[in-house]
Amino acid sequence: MILVPLKKNLLLSFFAFFFSLGILNTNHWDFALLFALSIVVSYQWLYERSNHWLYLLIAGIIGASYAYLCGPFSWPFFYYLLLGALVLTYEKGIKWRRIPYIKPVFIAICWFSLGIAIPKLVLYGKLPIVDFSHLFLFFILAVVEDLEDMSEDIGHIRTIPLLLTKVPTELLIVFSLFGYFAMNHRLNIFSEHWEIKYLSIILANSPLIYAVYLKNSQKINHQYFDFLLFLVGLLYLL
Repeated sequence: MILVPLKKNLLLSFFAFFFSLGILNTNHWDFALLFALSIVVSYQWLYERSNHWLYLLIAGIIGASYAYLCGPFSWPFFYYLLLGALVLTYEKGIKWRRIPYIKPVFIAICWFSLGIAIPKLVLYGKLPIVDFSHLFLFFILAVVEDLEDMSEDIGHIRTIPLLLTKVPTELLIVFSLFGYFAMNHRLNIFSEHWEIKYLSIILANSPLIYAVYLKNSQKINHQYFDFLLFLVGLLYLL
């Protein structure tokens, strides 16, 4: 029987795969796949203490794949190794997780780097300014997770929801999500293509859906925002 955290992380990685695939396009599915696998391994490495050796082995295979795609002596691969070191010391050694309020920033940078920055630096040698807007979405995902974990984090880690309290954090999520979609150049509710038009309408209204309904249903908050990754990726693929 697959453990519940593993099922959730596999679903999250599936959404992340489509997101990265949309940003990079289907010709570069290999980077999108490595991004998705990295998410599963990283999160399970944090969840399952008894199977660290297995996830470290898979991480080694993923690292070798990045070395092949990036070049073992390239700056993007050095950047990847630096991120790997940060993940390994996230809860051990340096324990980055215990630094107040840094968790969503840390997660946003890691997701952005693996899903967008490193692939584009390898493929095109540069990173367009417009791509940095996706940092907002990754930041929102991390804040939503912290909001759900408020009761567990009290006394252990200082997070943004514990600092702002529940209602202000929900407002931060809503306005940040509105801001992200306002900056997203792919959204076009007046598009002549019905697929793009209807998907744009859904995404444009996603902050309102959260504000009106989902904030009162804690069990599906996180899954809702994870699913937005899939929808954004799908929008870019159209």
